[in-house]
Amino acid sequence: MLEVIHNDHYLDLLAKGICANTPERNQELVMKFWEMFPTLTSIKNMTDDERRAVLSWGPEMRCLLAAMELGQLVLKGHREILGHAYSSMALGREMIDYFLGEDQEGVTLACTDVHNEIIDLKTLFVGGQSECVLYPDRIFSYALRRSASGIIMIHNHPSGDVHPSAQDLAFAKRLDRGSRLLGLRLLDFIIVGRDRYYSWREKQQVHP
Repeated sequence: MLEVIHNDHYLDLLAKGICANTPERNQELVMKFWEMFPTLTSIKNMTDDERRAVLSWGPEMRCLLAAMELGQLVLKGHREILGHAYSSMALGREMIDYFLGEDQEGVTLACTDVHNEIIDLKTLFVGGQSECVLYPDRIFSYALRRSASGIIMIHNHPSGDVHPSAQDLAFAKRLDRGSRLLGLRLLDFIIVGRDRYYSWREKQQVHP
């Protein structure tokens, strides 16, 4: 069962976002919106018809919806990560923040030069909530076009479980073999969740 929001903070943010001309009008719109969208999930899953209905309540609602859209963009915004790939731990922590708020699986490729400086970071694939189709040829093609010396593949699990599947491990091995044939180095294969990460290289060092 979805948890209904009953906290003052939510209602206060609605009131600030609507900003009607009178307190009475503001309270009316706040309660109307809260009745239609009592949960965070219901707001996130707002349909086009519901959005049009909200806009029909008055011009005050445009500011609220614009603020919500901006919040979604900020949440999904990816901070630029270029610099030295010091360790799997450092990059793993960085990528947890990078994928924060994503509800779909994705694959991001970090390309490095001979000094392990990250020279490019690109999300190559986006899938569903539980799987993402991967194409090794596209990964290698992109890395070679960027004149990369090494690659790090980062894959997120929206579920939060960073334990690699059999398919994840098989794909990491395929990437490793392919990289060697092309003169590239697969520096790591990282899986990130909400607050943890998995490093293929770290596990290899522990269990060679």
